[in-house]
Amino acid sequence: MRALIVEDSELARFELRHLLRVHPQIEIIGEAANLQQALLQIEALAPDLLFLDIDLPDGTAFDLLPQLERIPPLIFTTAFDAYAMQAFDYHTIDYLLKPIEPLRLAQAIEKLQPVAQLQPTAAGGSLQADSPLYLKDGDKTYLVRVKEIRLIEAVGNYSRVHVGPHAPMIYRALAAIEARLDPAQFFRCSRQHLVNLGWVETVMPWSNGALRLRLRGGQEVDVSRRQSLRLKEQLSL
Repeated sequence: MRALIVEDSELARFELRHLLRVHPQIEIIGEAANLQQALLQIEALAPDLLFLDIDLPDGTAFDLLPQLERIPPLIFTTAFDAYAMQAFDYHTIDYLLKPIEPLRLAQAIEKLQPVAQLQPTAAGGSLQADSPLYLKDGDKTYLVRVKEIRLIEAVGNYSRVHVGPHAPMIYRALAAIEARLDPAQFFRCSRQHLVNLGWVETVMPWSNGALRLRLRGGQEVDVSRRQSLRLKEQLSL
């Protein structure tokens, strides 16, 4: 994962880079010493992960995050434990107290593995029906197969994955997930919904020539008018 370090202490940045040398899956692509630098770096580099100090010379991490169009997964690195509850209002992987211990850093990076499962690969590889996925939801992690996912729903920069009785939220845009899935299996019904056609129980006519899908289990999803035309062609309706 491509990571950016946001930390005002040069020594702390050096120590973190040193600790990360044994984790080759983390590529440090930049550093920032204050909020202004962080904003510029995040916009220019679009990192997959932030190592984020909280107290910075020109504000706090919580002044920075609302300014971001897209907030990547976060590993907070701070000398204070008072902000822990506030930190987990965001997509926080872990909250590390300084001085950072190698074992705690390794544990934090291990938690990134479920997040990385849905990241696009350099080769643009696709996920097949039986491909396993790890979906992290808070402190819980679910192992599922792609074919078990019935619906993926856009929620801002996040996506909610409906599988079994669970609906974990993951930090990936719906379009990025769609690019990894088989278009013969998953159909984009609208800007908000991506449906596994294998879970469609009933296709119903709806208003203005659009369609409504009822999935096994009773969940219903509206298909936009334009996408309804595509779906009719795909299903030979």
